[in-house]
Amino acid sequence: MKERISSHRWAATSWILLVIIVVFLAFRQGPAFDSSILALLPESEQQPVIQRAIDQMAERFSKRIILLVSAKNEETARTAIKSLAESLIVLPDISEVTWQINESETSKYQDELYPFRFSVIDETTRKLLLTEDYIQIKQRALHRLYSPISVGGSSIIEDPFGFFNELSLQRFSNLDLQVSDSLLKVVGAEQPSYMLIAALASDPFAPDVQHRVLETIAIQKHQLDKTAVSIDMSGMLLHAAAGANQASKEISTIGLGSLLGIIIAILCVFRRFKPLMLLLFTVSIGCISAAAVTMLVFDRVHLVTFAFGAGLVGVSIDYALHFLTERSVSPHNQIMRRLLPGLMLGLFSSVVAYAAQALAPFPGLRQMAVFSVVGLSASWLTVVLCLPLLTKQDPLKPLKAALTLDRLRKRIPRVEGNPLLMLLLLASSGIAIQALWNSSSLDDIRLLQTSPANLLAQEKRIQQALKTSSSSQFILITADSLEHCLQKEEQISIELNRLKENGQLNDYQALSQVLPSLQRQTENTILARQLYDQQLKPLYTIFNVSDKGLDTARLNFEQDVEQQLTPEVWQQHRGAKNWKDLIVLQSETSAATVIRFSGDLSHETKEQLVSLTDVDPEIFYVDQVQNISDLMGNYRGQILTWVIIAYLCVLLVLSLRYKTQVWRIVMPPFLASIFSLAILLQLEQGINLFHLMALILVLGIGLDMGIFLFETDEAAHTWLAVSLSTYTSLLAFGLLALSDTPVLHHFGLTVLLGLVFVWLLTPTARKNNRTDSQI
Repeated sequence: MKERISSHRWAATSWILLVIIVVFLAFRQGPAFDSSILALLPESEQQPVIQRAIDQMAERFSKRIILLVSAKNEETARTAIKSLAESLIVLPDISEVTWQINESETSKYQDELYPFRFSVIDETTRKLLLTEDYIQIKQRALHRLYSPISVGGSSIIEDPFGFFNELSLQRFSNLDLQVSDSLLKVVGAEQPSYMLIAALASDPFAPDVQHRVLETIAIQKHQLDKTAVSIDMSGMLLHAAAGANQASKEISTIGLGSLLGIIIAILCVFRRFKPLMLLLFTVSIGCISAAAVTMLVFDRVHLVTFAFGAGLVGVSIDYALHFLTERSVSPHNQIMRRLLPGLMLGLFSSVVAYAAQALAPFPGLRQMAVFSVVGLSASWLTVVLCLPLLTKQDPLKPLKAALTLDRLRKRIPRVEGNPLLMLLLLASSGIAIQALWNSSSLDDIRLLQTSPANLLAQEKRIQQALKTSSSSQFILITADSLEHCLQKEEQISIELNRLKENGQLNDYQALSQVLPSLQRQTENTILARQLYDQQLKPLYTIFNVSDKGLDTARLNFEQDVEQQLTPEVWQQHRGAKNWKDLIVLQSETSAATVIRFSGDLSHETKEQLVSLTDVDPEIFYVDQVQNISDLMGNYRGQILTWVIIAYLCVLLVLSLRYKTQVWRIVMPPFLASIFSLAILLQLEQGINLFHLMALILVLGIGLDMGIFLFETDEAAHTWLAVSLSTYTSLLAFGLLALSDTPVLHHFGLTVLLGLVFVWLLTPTARKNNRTDSQI
């Protein structure tokens, strides 16, 4: 006997030492956290070049912050934008601040492009040349001659028709901006408004980066508020910081709420502090072990994982509750013999249920699976190895709450021998199944949206001011060379321009708009030559230019007309900076470019874009939001299959032990799942992947309840234990249902409904004990 106690102590000590070592290793490695919404998304099943384009567009958005500064008068707004720029540029986290364009930069940009004025022609001028509308071209030239505004310093000898003037005016920016005394002023704003773009030098999801940048902006806002200056902001860093702040708050509130609820319940039931301390001990070991292992397994742990893990407080306590309630009526030398079979089956069913999350393609759910499985296993081992030693001297003391709760349970009618109840359950199940059969899905990436309303409102105000908006749709063009990609873009642009003219398309960005293909440049020079041949002399007659000037103009034209802007030369230009990210791939044997859209696209427009790209197998229309939503729908179907398989596997394993009585264990969680989904269908207008993942948790917790009751012959103290564990789980996941994070909300609400139904349905499957008939 002493040898067994000694070996038990050695095992318990070894287990605690192992936990300490794992925790030490995890924190020595250093925790790395993630608050990116994108980290919750499924892994892409796209072709590598498509995924590369998606990553490149996401990188472009994530590494910049757009700020609009508005004030009642010009001077105040200009002073504010300068102060804001000076405060940001000194930060080590900011690589560049764009807020003004000086004359030297404009001149350099013009000098780079000016030699190619006959081969790189703006779209409006090209249309006039194609239709031979030379009258309008000459009218523009006359207007330009007498206009005080001149671009590029070109003369009537070097560029008589103003090709470069028109190109510069249309190319300056794809945003609704103008240069006002070197500052970037928003056109048409109600108040004087200026734009600033800050480029990040590091990861926008790094908490220290978020803190330094946003604190600097907050200080500036506080100072500028006194002068009635407003600042609107847009950028991934803002959303990442909001998500991190929200997750942090929910971790603390959910964890604290669960803990307080548990403390109150345990003190009311056991009326002693020692059981509470033992429960908190097992929960702490489970949560600490789960956090440490998760940090060791994954490079970065999402904060949503820890928010979900806070809910584990209410689940991992189950094993300790069963032990302590059983210990109140069983001697210390008999308790494990009575309890171990049920504990083992309970752990098996729960681990299977939680581990099934790892089958989902969502990295966040995989982390939750590891966290849950490790946490439950660690709590289970702590109960089995440590609690028998820590309660060895405790006296037997039946709990009054067990008898009170048991009397309530036995007032609930049983299914056996009650045709009316059986008919009611069958009818309810039939109605629920029919509703689910005819239900619609809710597979939408926006389920992952966590940004607050005020931040989204700022995004919208900036988009309206700049007359642009972010879009997840784009066309990817692949070919054997960049030249062929540009030629394909130019063909597609014909249809895109038609959609713009019809009001079906807001705007788009294509590389060919600033870098025409060499084939197009050759066509442009031919059109320019035709114009010179037919209209230069009549124009100079109007300008009263001498024959010598005419000869000089023709000579200059012949010297410059053959110059073509190659991709290699263009990429060295300053003006290429904001367009380079449209090139996804460029090598000797392959190339890829994207045409990026702005604004929301209607269903009809999307269909036309799809049909436009279907003609060439090397051109792809990509709608990232729709693709991920489709993936979520696909995985929802897969998870539904796995839920069914999980039920069947558990049913098979439990049938080996419980034979024909297995229905008493499986029926409550099965019916609870059906009823919960039917209610969710009415509350949330559809079922999604996260509802189904939560059903696996309902299965695990519900099976635990049935197994422990059956193993103890439905003893009163066991019913107290499973009721307490249901209560603690309801606390944990019930609070998750209040979360503003959609993933956690769907998890929490589903488990909340499921556990309520499980607790109500379990007594209906109990055996016909003699005590039932006496009540």
